[in-house]
Amino acid sequence: MRTQTSPRQPVVGSFSRMRALLGRLGNPEEGFPSIHVTGSHGKGSVVSFLEAAFAASGYRVGVLSPSSAPQEMVRLSAEPVPQTALEPYLSRVDKRCEVQARPVEKLAAAAFLFFAEEEVEIAVVGAEVGGRNDLANCLPHRLLTLVTCVEEDRVDLFGRGWTRASWEEAHTASPGVPLLTVERKVEALAAFAEATKRAGGALVILDPDEVQGREFSWDRVSWGLREDPLGLGEFSTPPLGLYQQANLALALGALCELVGGWELGRDAIKRGWTNVKLPGRFEVISRRPYVVLDAARNPAAAASVVKTLEAMPDPGGRRTLLFAIHRGQPVRSTAEVLFPAFDEVILCSGADEELLPAQALLPQARRLGVRCRLEPDPLAAVVNALEAASPEDLIVVVAPKKILAEVRRGLGRPA
Repeated sequence: MRTQTSPRQPVVGSFSRMRALLGRLGNPEEGFPSIHVTGSHGKGSVVSFLEAAFAASGYRVGVLSPSSAPQEMVRLSAEPVPQTALEPYLSRVDKRCEVQARPVEKLAAAAFLFFAEEEVEIAVVGAEVGGRNDLANCLPHRLLTLVTCVEEDRVDLFGRGWTRASWEEAHTASPGVPLLTVERKVEALAAFAEATKRAGGALVILDPDEVQGREFSWDRVSWGLREDPLGLGEFSTPPLGLYQQANLALALGALCELVGGWELGRDAIKRGWTNVKLPGRFEVISRRPYVVLDAARNPAAAASVVKTLEAMPDPGGRRTLLFAIHRGQPVRSTAEVLFPAFDEVILCSGADEELLPAQALLPQARRLGVRCRLEPDPLAAVVNALEAASPEDLIVVVAPKKILAEVRRGLGRPA
């Protein structure tokens, strides 16, 4: 049986390979309209918010979310598609594949075949890493392109800073397709404006402060809207990070663009968001002691985790961080934001060769003067921390989503 592989290999040429592969499969991507979600972080959350709204409104919605954990990458109407159900489609892809396609490209092609044959009414597709070569750019019937934000992230691909990343994201613009963003940086918006004008599209700049967090608890978060164009009123979600404010605003903006041609009732949207599942995004899997899983991998995401903890009721106990990160991420700046917010930092790595070894993280912790120790196995580290914790203690696991999924399963918690 194949394993759904997390997309960490070089992406140069992904767009052209995908077009060639889909052509050999009869272009299944022609069979459904789609929404393309890209940006430095928040892609998976926006995908999930849109998925929840469409599914609650009764639509058959397909999701391809390469930024999610492997078993959650392909979904149908808000439920993961089992690997066994994808096997026939992956086999068809293998038989027709005459190019050196990567596992994630084969998975995307199989997902598009599956969506076409399942007659989905709309597909919401998250970018792999974004930019002009992203595999989602091959979708011909895009209704919208959504850009969450542009931050320093994949320094192995885009270099330090966010200038190259903003240029890449700008070139996801397509003729006649509105590009919506909650990005605020003037230089990034200038790149978006130039690219959409050249492509014959339209740039829609949304206010991330349209959505306001009203009350944060360890069980629910209440949100309100400043303008409330859909008349939703106040609504609640499971515990979410403060960074979801902008992601909710982007999803809301997308629904406003579509509401004239799609039956998206306000009660259905609120119901969908009340029950939305966001594994690995300020995911509270235990209370007393409190355990939070988050896939923050850059300084902006790390800052949001810290701000969310400040907004939550303080459990009153000791704060412990378990930290692991992939090579190629901005380790130094992420550590500077995250490590000082905790009483102790446990540095982890695991068996994944793409993770930075725990030993290599040690200089960052020492430089910042935080108490730290090494415990390479993330699951063992969480189990040991739980055994030593009091009911008022807080344990936050910040790591790639694959590691978070292993921790969740190891603790017997459902996604």
